[in-house]
Amino acid sequence: MNFIKRIFGSVQPRYLIRAYVLSTAFMALMVWMTLSAGGAQPLHDRAATLAVFGVGSLLFPFSKLVWDEIKRVMMGETVFFMNAFILMFLKLIVNLFLWGFSIFIAPLGILYLWFRSRNAAA
Repeated sequence: MNFIKRIFGSVQPRYLIRAYVLSTAFMALMVWMTLSAGGAQPLHDRAATLAVFGVGSLLFPFSKLVWDEIKRVMMGETVFFMNAFILMFLKLIVNLFLWGFSIFIAPLGILYLWFRSRNAAA
């Protein structure tokens, strides 16, 4: 329990809420696509797929954290001026990629938060 408190306590609630809203939108899209596939897959395959999507949705804020920290380290306070439609499309693609691979990326974010909160407590 202390582990979960330390991890979630290290992230701003606003950041978590925004990430979970985006994650919920991606999850709803994937649920709709999976269930509308018709009889292409057996029910247990669809249930397993949705379970993996659900775990990925819970881990998405931590994979997004990894991306944001890498971006912060690599670019600092750099500002880019570009077309808003292109920027939003690129952000959508990056977030969809982060959501899809959150099961693999999020453990890095959780480890980062663990070590960061450990150093802050000491």
